[in-house]
Amino acid sequence: MQVQRRQFIDIPVREERRTLPELLRDAFYVVIALSIIGYFGYKYSSKLKLFNDRLNVTVAPFDPATVKPPALPDLAPFTTENIIKKIRPPAPGKIVVNDMTAYPEFSEFMEDDAPRRLRLLQHRINPQAIVIESGHYTLTQLYEEIHKDDPESKMIKKLEGNKYLLRMPLGVLIGASLVISDQDTPELLLSKQANAFLVNGGDMFIIKTTVKGWDEVKNAPTKYIDKVDYRPFITSWGGGGLYIASSRIESLGYLKGKSYGVSYSACTSCLKVNPFLPHATGANVDSYFTDMFYGFYSYEAYDVAIVNNVYEDNVIYAIDPHDRSRRLIIANNKTFGTHYKHGIIVSREVNDSWIFGNHTHHNKGSGIMIDRLSRNNVIANNLSEDNEQDGLTYFESQDNISWGNIFRNNKRNGILARNSWNIKSYNDDILMNGGVAVEAYSVNLVGKELHRDFELDPFTQKADIALYGAKIKTNGSAVFKFVDTDYLDLSNVDIWSGASLFPPAFVYDSGLIHENIKNPKVSVRVETGFKSTDTVKFPTKFE
Repeated sequence: MQVQRRQFIDIPVREERRTLPELLRDAFYVVIALSIIGYFGYKYSSKLKLFNDRLNVTVAPFDPATVKPPALPDLAPFTTENIIKKIRPPAPGKIVVNDMTAYPEFSEFMEDDAPRRLRLLQHRINPQAIVIESGHYTLTQLYEEIHKDDPESKMIKKLEGNKYLLRMPLGVLIGASLVISDQDTPELLLSKQANAFLVNGGDMFIIKTTVKGWDEVKNAPTKYIDKVDYRPFITSWGGGGLYIASSRIESLGYLKGKSYGVSYSACTSCLKVNPFLPHATGANVDSYFTDMFYGFYSYEAYDVAIVNNVYEDNVIYAIDPHDRSRRLIIANNKTFGTHYKHGIIVSREVNDSWIFGNHTHHNKGSGIMIDRLSRNNVIANNLSEDNEQDGLTYFESQDNISWGNIFRNNKRNGILARNSWNIKSYNDDILMNGGVAVEAYSVNLVGKELHRDFELDPFTQKADIALYGAKIKTNGSAVFKFVDTDYLDLSNVDIWSGASLFPPAFVYDSGLIHENIKNPKVSVRVETGFKSTDTVKFPTKFE
């Protein structure tokens, strides 16, 4: 059988020659592709720390005699009995119902939609308030004076059980005082529908009673629904004092300046009339606060004592001293169940204050936070546990001390310090937190915090922290973590952990650290090589 063979014929193909412009174009594309791959590869590797960083470890002598407990203020004056001693005996004065525009104490609350709402409620062009201009009154005496001209109880209504319903704003001026106590009523209700609230430039005492925001339509407390939904509030201005003792304060406050719940604040309009007014002050002791927008808020308040209270299920913060408040005592409180943020926070130049003996737990944010240039504060003997963020957080705050605290079972870190330096931790127990025991880092916030006013809240890209006598137990991937930090000092630190001291990206002399870290007479300094400056960061309009 004959096999038929197939022939394959080579057909010449014309070879295309590439021009020089085409070669240059392709080379350009290759360079661009390699640049993109290199850039994102570098960013990714930097983020994951794929390339090792070397830590510099040094050991220096340390005198343990320099470690001394911080001085804490005496709490003996801050009891219900001692608050009662401040009350002046009743004395007749002058009570009026007058236009709110006649008094600077009401100016803050006559902005935005408040005047319109009050005009509609009161059917008046100029809304009115009850004003104690002089004298010293109990709530019963105030009701009797008002009832003479208000027989229909449109302003203050007496209810069954000797309760009272306030249906108007009420102000106490400088030099006058009002006492709301169990001697007069078991409960004062502030009407939501009537836009009722309490404000004092004089003295106000709330003793052994209950003050609630009240919804007359629902016949129930004004439970939080929305941040802009009006709820009654209590605000204390400079010139007098607000003293709350052995009382229940419930369902107050909303998102409006100085209307957050219980507030102590400078009064801008009042200072224009009298620039020498003393700072707002007072005390909250032995009391219970719940369903408050803020359980406590202050602005340029001095020497306020917040002692032995319970703050449960409040909305944004339990305790939030703010803007240039000083010498505050926050002691022996329980803050828990805060829905949105922290249990205790001091923010924006809250200085020279003491936070001690508190139990802060199960809050949505951190247990305790020191924020925005708050300095020279002592955080001592607190228990901060089971919070959604850190046990103790420092943001942009320097020169603070923690002593003898327990930070445990928090979902993030035991202690976190961002852009904060000269932070010293003495004898703190940092146990079984979800992240690391201690994290410190510095970062450029420009472009990261878009709503931050950097002129009001500047920052310095600098961080360091020192731990003395700490007891640390962690189940995280590392004990310590820091990025762009000047140094971490360790002395007499006891660590129970199978994890590495630092994340795997770091190379360091672990032997030198372990040999010395428990010795109270030496300090181990760990440095990253990052060198910060003391330059305060203000972004320009081009950033």
